[in-house]
Amino acid sequence: MGEDRARTRRIRQHVTAREHRFFAVVQPGFERIAQDELASLGARDAEAVEGGVEFSGRLEDCYRMNLCARTIVRVLMRLTGFRAERFERVREKVAAFPWELYLAPGEPLAVRASARKSRLHHTGRLEEEVRGGIAERMGEGVMPDAARGDEGAQTVFLRFERDRCQVSLDASGALLHKRGYRHDAGEAPLRETTAAAIVLAARADAYDGIIDPMCGSGTLAVEAALIATGLPPGAARGFAFEAWPAFRPAAYRHMKGKILEPLMSPALPRGRSILAFDASDAAVVAARANRDAAGLTGCIDITRGDFFSLPRPFEGKTLVAINPPYGKRSMAGASVKSLYRRIGAVLRERYADAGYAIIVPGLECEKALGLPYDRKILFMNGGIRVAALIRDAHYVT
Repeated sequence: MGEDRARTRRIRQHVTAREHRFFAVVQPGFERIAQDELASLGARDAEAVEGGVEFSGRLEDCYRMNLCARTIVRVLMRLTGFRAERFERVREKVAAFPWELYLAPGEPLAVRASARKSRLHHTGRLEEEVRGGIAERMGEGVMPDAARGDEGAQTVFLRFERDRCQVSLDASGALLHKRGYRHDAGEAPLRETTAAAIVLAARADAYDGIIDPMCGSGTLAVEAALIATGLPPGAARGFAFEAWPAFRPAAYRHMKGKILEPLMSPALPRGRSILAFDASDAAVVAARANRDAAGLTGCIDITRGDFFSLPRPFEGKTLVAINPPYGKRSMAGASVKSLYRRIGAVLRERYADAGYAIIVPGLECEKALGLPYDRKILFMNGGIRVAALIRDAHYVT
């Protein structure tokens, strides 16, 4: 009993009561957008770096970023760092760290190592040494090896670069694009976090109407509606931090309740409309199912329709967001370049005053599209290097 009280005091003093440094993993290309989002959610000293955003905060800030941030893939808590040129040094430094304040004894543990330009480049050996050091420190609180792909495991990340080691603890669990609403993703789907980043980059809140005319499984439209309604993307899922010794369920429920209470009946802002359509019946069924699973039934109008033959569905301030079929999704017998040429023609003819965000797989398709843009964001999707071309309407400042 005395040991438990002493441990609780140490957790309060060293974990709960102090500020920590965190790293939010981000799809490369969207770091600046994620930086702005995290700063708006209260992250302190948010700084975009390659592949993510560094920020400072207390545990509550970490919880809020996991629950509310739309553009990030994972949140890591930075634990310790050191220089090591021998495997024995790694084990010694890891064994000296107070893991009992951060890990739950008896729960499955995964260790993931990466190494770049370092003397210690054998990641399998590094993972063994880290696991051995943690076991040495935890003593009887032995944690079984987590199976590969076990998203519920406590996961320690080890990153070696130029003989410097950074040790971090995963706060998220399953990757944050797994919102819980998408049951039918279709082929080569756009990740939810990427779709949200594109919608934010396109400044969707400046428009009265958002149209996704090749909606597939509906990801762009659903993420646009989540942003417009304010619904947190992580409201229906759990997180790895809920197993931490420092986690206080009642305090987290209170924080989550304050965020969700005003949003019990989600609705778009007055005058805002979101429309999604697709020429495929199967896509419409999938998009509707995903919309309903996200709790957005009354917020997105999803119907069958052909972008090339339908008239413009509404006038006013309009954003057209398109992820056309390419790669695995490309239409049989159709040229992808000719598809983009047709898209460009429709936008020039019917949506000349609209803003747009279009995903384009390569310069040839960009040239075929033949449209000007204000911003170009390069990223990978489904193993294909693509770009989001964003054009602001004249009334967007």
